[in-house]
Amino acid sequence: MLRMRNIRYISLPRIWNIFRLRKFYRKAKHGKFDTEVPPPSFASYEPTNICNLACEMCPSGKGMLKRPRGIADMELYKKFIIENRRTLTNIILHFQGEPLMCKQLGDMISYARQNRIHTMFSTNGQLLAQNIDLIRNGRPDHIIVSLDGLTNETYTQYRIGGKVQNVFDGLEKLSQLPAKERPYIELQFLVFSHNEHEIPDLQKLKKKYRIDKITLKTAQIYDDSQVEFLPKDQKYSRYAISDGKFKLKKTQENHCKRLIFGTTICFDGRVAPCCFDKDADYEFGNISSQNLTEIRNSEKFRNFVKQVFTQRNGIDICNNCTE
Repeated sequence: MLRMRNIRYISLPRIWNIFRLRKFYRKAKHGKFDTEVPPPSFASYEPTNICNLACEMCPSGKGMLKRPRGIADMELYKKFIIENRRTLTNIILHFQGEPLMCKQLGDMISYARQNRIHTMFSTNGQLLAQNIDLIRNGRPDHIIVSLDGLTNETYTQYRIGGKVQNVFDGLEKLSQLPAKERPYIELQFLVFSHNEHEIPDLQKLKKKYRIDKITLKTAQIYDDSQVEFLPKDQKYSRYAISDGKFKLKKTQENHCKRLIFGTTICFDGRVAPCCFDKDADYEFGNISSQNLTEIRNSEKFRNFVKQVFTQRNGIDICNNCTE
């Protein structure tokens, strides 16, 4: 069903751009970086990096972000959309923070849709019920709702400051929307040691709340003190544990589709490689003073691409990535 919804966003310029991106990606894997870097086909654009929760492993919620807090400027956002609307197929309206803390989120969704760009965002669900009109009027195509526990006891062990009932209330409001106003609903469940026993009960929610998809997501941790949060069932963990130390199971290879096909824009216009660069430490430029094509063809961006495709293990933000 999701694929059928996306047909209206297809255009020849976008198809051609994806072809160019694939060509560049293949050449980069063979050590050739001399051609122009095409525009991205998707972008993560941060409405705000402010959050209403204090989740244990979240840099934003725990107050560990080094960059300033703020709300996206609507005029800068519109500038980005106008400059990239011919090639951009999907805009993901989240990075750090809770998108529904941004009062203009509905306007951001509507403006992207006016320019025939697929829209989605991820939310912790605490503010869903009270923002149902924003969703009804803005018409996002896809919403990811995080629900990391089915009781308040399990939910609040990670989602500190939240209430599980708020998420259920939001899901109920979404389920009551008419089909033509209801986005594609994906329920995301971060698997931890304290909630893995609830996985079999998730299917009961699918029919009750008319959920389109349930995704089990592996948790990301940052230091050895957080190993205790990881599930006992190894198939739900991205890490192998030895003597209390964690290490990615997957061997990293020298390439990254996300870097080539996508981009990440902070609320203040800074361009980061991807969502793993929480503080934009590898900032390539700012869309307030440059267009994205200039930034992606700058020496700084090209050098970063070369390093990813030749010596990726030397980049710290890549060391926690499963791609």
